[in-house]
Parts: sequence; C-alpha cells; structure tokens
Amino acid sequence: MVTKNDFTPADWNTLRNTQFLVGFATAMAGSSGLGTVKELFALSQGIIANQSSGIPLIRDLTSTSEMQAAQASLRESLGGVQAKPTPEDLRRRALEQAQSAVACLEKQAGKEETDAYRRMLYGIAEKVANAAREGGFLGVGGTLVSKEERAFLDQLRNTLQLEQVKGA
Repeated sequence: MVTKNDFTPADWNTLRNTQFLVGFATAMAGSSGLGTVKELFALSQGIIANQSSGIPLIRDLTSTSEMQAAQASLRESLGGVQAKPTPEDLRRRALEQAQSAVACLEKQAGKEETDAYRRMLYGIAEKVANAAREGGFLGVGGTLVSKEERAFLDQLRNTLQLEQVKGA
C-alpha cells in the first residue's frame, strides 16, 4: 500500500486536488444558482464519505487537513478568489488532471488502489451531478442531471477508463 511519502509533493497535490477539480467541473457544467450551492455541498459530502474508505490512500487523500490544503491550492491555481474560470476550462483541466493522477497511480500504486481512486473520482462527480435539478423553476421541473453534466460524466468515465474497473 502506498502512502503520501511515496509521492513527490507535486504528484500528491495532483492526486489530492483532482477530486475537487472534478467536482467543480461537474457543478459548473450545469450551473444553476441554488442548484450549484447544493452541488458544491454534495462535493464536500462526497469527499468526506471517502474518509472511511478501506483503502488507506483514499483515506489520506480525503482527510480534513488534505481537503483544506486542496481548496487553498486550487483557489491559487485557478487565479484566486476573484477568478471566474469558464465551465469549458474547468472541464478540460479536470479531465487532464484526472488522466495525470491515474497515470501517476499506475506507476506508484497497486491496481486495487488505482481502481479505488478512479471509482472515488467518478462517484464524487455523480454525487454532484445528482445533487440538484437543472432547468426547472424553484426546484420544480427540470432534469436531475443536465445534458452538460451527462456529457462531462461520460468524458470522465472514458478518461478514467472505468469500463475496465470492476464495481464502477
């Protein structure tokens, strides 16, 4: 089993930050005011739920201190508090970073850990996408997962190569 000490600081930051970047990209794909707030709350819940994972690497990546470090790191890398990255930019960055994170794990970690990481990322994206209805009025009508969110989930599934992972 790998630990934080098995990775360079840059690789660890990539592994740690990707879960947030994937969640943000999902939320922004179909952003809708109050729905976005619900989706960002779901992002935090999804990460916290992984703190009880049977995989030590996943527990380490989702610890409270790592969550705080990831938020600060992403805020800085996206241009600070005032930055407004486009949904397209977030989607591109999230997919690129997910690919980099998985490649890093494939070199350093075992298959079980790598597959757990893939499932974690996709699970967080699904939780965010399903957190709020899109396109309705005051929560009435609309769809649970917008076509933009569905497109991102499909791209993420392909990037993570989840069809090759059992339990995904």
